[in-house]
Amino acid sequence: MSVLVLYTSIGCMNHDLQHVTYQSSAAEKAEALKFSSGDHLWASQSRLIKPWGQETYGLASVFDGDRCLGTTAYTIGPRGQGILSQVFTDPAYRRQGIGRITLEATIQAYRQEGALAVYLAAWKPFTREFYQSVGFQLVGRMGERYAYKLTLDPAGEEECLFALGQQAELRSLAADDQGDLSSLFNASPASIKSYELGCFTGSHFEGEFYTIRQREDVETIVLDGEETILGFGTIFPQQRRHQTHCGVLDVVIHPSYSDRYAEMVEALQARTPLDQVIAYVIPEDTERCQVLERLGYRSIGRVTDGIRIGSEGMDLTMYEKNLNT
Repeated sequence: MSVLVLYTSIGCMNHDLQHVTYQSSAAEKAEALKFSSGDHLWASQSRLIKPWGQETYGLASVFDGDRCLGTTAYTIGPRGQGILSQVFTDPAYRRQGIGRITLEATIQAYRQEGALAVYLAAWKPFTREFYQSVGFQLVGRMGERYAYKLTLDPAGEEECLFALGQQAELRSLAADDQGDLSSLFNASPASIKSYELGCFTGSHFEGEFYTIRQREDVETIVLDGEETILGFGTIFPQQRRHQTHCGVLDVVIHPSYSDRYAEMVEALQARTPLDQVIAYVIPEDTERCQVLERLGYRSIGRVTDGIRIGSEGMDLTMYEKNLNT
């Protein structure tokens, strides 16, 4: 893991730009985090105590003396996949260019650290225009949740990250997989993941990653390639009282490696202590339906409008398998 220079201070509007990292002072961390809440706050606090795995994390922050006026957070995974998030400006200092200063500082940090590509999610039209103005391109959406990518190196192009012929092995989810998972979710429009989390491929994966990191009862599997993660699967235990021994299986895999789907499902089944597994598939995904049936899953019905993205609804075929029979 490389570490950015802690204090890259420049004059800007009589303020200073600082990179707040795990090595910064407690006061600087507290100021930079004051805009965050919920899972973002939990994740940032954790990363500012100690980086997650081999990733690089920091907040490009504009300070006026001891007061933080705005931040943009950057995460860079060990293989160069980046996440941009937490773009906040103190309401009293908006429309003064602080957001653009911190955004440009994060892009500089990505380049300095050799990032290949950067991903983010945006909801409001003016923020989408803001990111597009510095080179981010739309790569997917889920309702009003738009996913964007900034490619910084040819090796960050989809055809390189998901090139055929990579050696790939199965392993559990790692703390520094977030960037690689975002590249997978933005590159696999033919699949849906996750029914339990409400996250869909072609959209960003940040909040869902935090949910999984905080839960100890979720089984995970990663198909780890040479360039990035090629597939990801989970089994989430059902939260309903009468289904305490049942879980929902989800697997997203890049179309170029769909032949590993059955292997991932079997690996997840072998790991779970649950008695029963449910899986949902779009009826048009006949290949996935056939694989599940070959593995002993049986269709138990169709869920009308099982998924809604904005005003659009999708029907789902529901499968189940008893693992103890």
